Amino acid sequence: MSNSKKSYRKFFAEIAESKNYKVKKPSFHQRKNSIDVILEGQTNGKPTEVTVDIKKKNSKSASSWVYLEFKNAKGGDGWIYGSAQFIVFETNSSFIFIPRKKLIDFLDSNNIIRWDLPFVDKPWKSKYRLFRRHGTLETITQIKVSDLYDISGCQVWKKF
Repeated sequence: MSNSKKSYRKFFAEIAESKNYKVKKPSFHQRKNSIDVILEGQTNGKPTEVTVDIKKKNSKSASSWVYLEFKNAKGGDGWIYGSAQFIVFETNSSFIFIPRKKLIDFLDSNNIIRWDLPFVDKPWKSKYRLFRRHGTLETITQIKVSDLYDISGCQVWKKF
């Protein structure tokens, strides 16, 4: 199967397995709390497990911008506030691991999202601005992929 036709989750799992991680499926409860996969491996010879929420690339701008969800369609906490330890953003050439709590800290401390301005009317206008889809309570924004590299604990897995 060519890389472009392969599911991003399957592609991610293959890379994880090539790095000697065991990929486990989350429980129903974990999936409801924004966990897509569990990686099991070793750190300093000791077994370790991390929970991951994978975000597939968003069209052509995937290597430049990523979406973040603060509120879901019903107005509840968005996936940025889920229970996964890491959020992984897919780009055209890599998967970028970001510790979820560090991402929230980064957004809070850098004041890069313009909460003080009105919502924009199109998702593609949501660069550091807030967008809400008509008829929902969802609140999303976009930040530059390059911002992710400044977050403590960022790791990049290159696609092969």
